[in-house]
Amino acid sequence: MPTFNSRVNVTLPPSLFRLVSSLAEHQKCSRSQVLRELLEAAEPALQRAVALMATASKASAQVKEGLAIALDSTMDTLEGNLERELASIDQYGPDLVDLAEQGRKVLFQSKTERAAAGRESAVSRPAAAKPLRGQKRVVTPVSLTGGLGQSSDAKKRSPRGRV
Repeated sequence: MPTFNSRVNVTLPPSLFRLVSSLAEHQKCSRSQVLRELLEAAEPALQRAVALMATASKASAQVKEGLAIALDSTMDTLEGNLERELASIDQYGPDLVDLAEQGRKVLFQSKTERAAAGRESAVSRPAAAKPLRGQKRVVTPVSLTGGLGQSSDAKKRSPRGRV
């Protein structure tokens, strides 16, 4: 006899089969009718679950596409910034190499070469740079402030306590 309803063959684990059989016995109906009624009662929740899953799968594809576009855009921006920064560094490259070479030469000079270089710089130093009479030449860095705006060294050197 033809039917309008679709049939589904379901295999159940032993514990679930015993439970469905017990329900069918108490309700005085078949196991298939128990399962059908359970599924009909769960139908609204199943419809919501299917709708959410369909939306999630569509959104997932859209999200993936949007993420790929955003990442491509970000990579383009980062590569452009990197190129600009590297060009900026390249402008200073020769100067940095020259400075490093000068520093290296100073480090590896002998004592006599350093002393000669010191005499040369003293000879070529302008008169204003020479210390005045009675003042000592400061060789090491001096603290500029003693916490209250004046250096304790400056107070000792200056007759009025001011720099």
